[in-house]
Amino acid sequence: MDHDKMDHDKMGSDDTRLDALFAAYRDACPDPEPSANFMPLLWQKIETREHTSTVFGRLARNLVTAALALSGILALAVSLSHSPTLPTESYVEVLAEDQARESLDYFEPVHIEPAADQR
Repeated sequence: MDHDKMDHDKMGSDDTRLDALFAAYRDACPDPEPSANFMPLLWQKIETREHTSTVFGRLARNLVTAALALSGILALAVSLSHSPTLPTESYVEVLAEDQARESLDYFEPVHIEPAADQR
């Protein structure tokens, strides 16, 4: 039973502390008195924020459009300047020719004289 009484006392002290916190908050941040200009001023603040975000949104859309147009122009320029030519040889023939070219690097030029000239 003492345990239940301690929990009740603790709850009471927590509630008291919370009430004191709320009272301090109300004192620090009093409610503004509503006036006849409350709603017009509120709408003016909202419209100012919307206008600011509209300006940045318009700027962002324009930059994205310009980047997309520039990308398209660059892609077109690259595709026109590098027209790919299809090889007439097969892949195996190209590899064989390349292998033959590489094997020539290992040979040195040799001068052969006829046997009659050597006597």
